[in-house]
Amino acid sequence: MTTIEKFTPTQKANAVLWYGICGDPEVVQNKFKNAYSSETEKVEVPSCDEIKEWYKNFRHSGFVDAQDAVIHEEVTGEPVPHLEHHSKFENMMSKVLNKLSIWFLDGPKIRTFHPYHMELITFDKEDLEERQKFAQNQLDHVHKWSPVLKSMWFTGEAKFYLDGRVECNNLIYTKNRKTDDSINWPHKVVCQYQPSKESYVTVWAAMNSEMYIGPYFFSNEITPESYKEMLEKFVSKLQQVTSSVDHPIFIHDDSKVHANADVTAYLENQFPHHWIGTGSSYATWPHHSPDLSPINFFLWGYIKSRIHKTSIADLDELKDRIQMAFKNVTSDLLEESIEEFKTRLERVANTNGDLVDATIYGQEVDFETLNAWSLYAWPYV
Repeated sequence: MTTIEKFTPTQKANAVLWYGICGDPEVVQNKFKNAYSSETEKVEVPSCDEIKEWYKNFRHSGFVDAQDAVIHEEVTGEPVPHLEHHSKFENMMSKVLNKLSIWFLDGPKIRTFHPYHMELITFDKEDLEERQKFAQNQLDHVHKWSPVLKSMWFTGEAKFYLDGRVECNNLIYTKNRKTDDSINWPHKVVCQYQPSKESYVTVWAAMNSEMYIGPYFFSNEITPESYKEMLEKFVSKLQQVTSSVDHPIFIHDDSKVHANADVTAYLENQFPHHWIGTGSSYATWPHHSPDLSPINFFLWGYIKSRIHKTSIADLDELKDRIQMAFKNVTSDLLEESIEEFKTRLERVANTNGDLVDATIYGQEVDFETLNAWSLYAWPYV
């Protein structure tokens, strides 16, 4: 029996909407079971892969099943928009999911790509308003032209230490994993940030919704000169994988090296009014906000999760493992992380600029409040 025969159009449509809200196919399966099964009749539940496939089809064409799109073309003679021409469906999907999120949840569930928690070294109250304005402005761009998300190239660098620690600009991933049960976590964590004395390598990479460029390694501390040299390598590679009609948007954060005058001048020359960062006329990345970039909430944590399963002897082995880990970064993961960027923008815009799935290093933390976004208002979950 085929998938089309097993589930009705209404069941598939509801599964797509539920997945769009929570981003967790297992939660959708529980909801599906409670909604359609009874004591006398047990309904088959769609697999996680089926739910994801329906959702992906809808985002790309406006139809839950690819076969439905084919039938639509045969019956009406109207071609179904392809991936790069489906902004009206993206806008419709965004509006529907946004309303459902407001009605049923505090907000869409934040997706996690690895078992680690982000801790910010510095965060000021003044940053909240800046974050909220940035999020709203970027969402306005997305609502006007949804393919803008596919034009974004997120970039950044991270220090990988031999002991498992990973640091980025204003961000630390400790070598400790998240626990599965927050009840067992201490509700107050008070400590002072101390730079690690372990050996490390500095890695830079870029990613969009379809591919990544890198990793590139720095032999010493990053300087404006070495950063600009690396950018030149990136631009050369980018020109090989994009066409003259593409308009990539370069994005980096607010680190001091990124704010150098020579660096900003180079970026404006290469991406005129099409880059985000300190000194840009297009948009400035909000201060102290690593939790918003897919480079941080996805890529570096994911790489960390793959390289430290066993001890590492030296920096050469560390570099080798990092390069091997990048080969496991799939296009599906990249696409999901860019979708998650939009979700985080929506969260920040609707919560007065609050941090997303991150806390401030060394300050008191209420972990029950931290995990509140993961709790659903549905009684059947």
